[in-house]
Amino acid sequence: MRQGLANTSASELHVLARRSELGIARKYAEDVAAAFGLDADSRYEFVYAVNEAVTNAIRHGASDEEDMIHMSITADADRLTFAVRDRGTFVMPEADAPEVSEGGRGLALMASLVDEVDLHIDPGGTTVRLSKTRPSGAGTAQANGG
Repeated sequence: MRQGLANTSASELHVLARRSELGIARKYAEDVAAAFGLDADSRYEFVYAVNEAVTNAIRHGASDEEDMIHMSITADADRLTFAVRDRGTFVMPEADAPEVSEGGRGLALMASLVDEVDLHIDPGGTTVRLSKTRPSGAGTAQANGG
């Protein structure tokens, strides 16, 4: 994954829907974000958002710990995108609910940490995509093949 990040490239990771797998997902995101050239603050934000997305997939998108959570990372010249797919059906929290519950804040948290959040729901499951743009000037040597 580290070579050719200036061109579009992708990798995948599949883990069991267990909280013990969160560290694997975070390490995966951290390693790719570092290779992509995100600075320390941007890497932290990206990994934090990934952790939230994978936690939600494990908690809400799996019927049991034997279900798989599917993750992929795609990198192009200036954007790093993480996708997590589970077999669950996302239910949009009610914006005007009388009481704010413990849940329902994950999307807002992710949106505050990355440049774009895309939610795709279909009969087979839910996919959340998180994109972070490389700051201008960062990774210029990589982008120019050097």
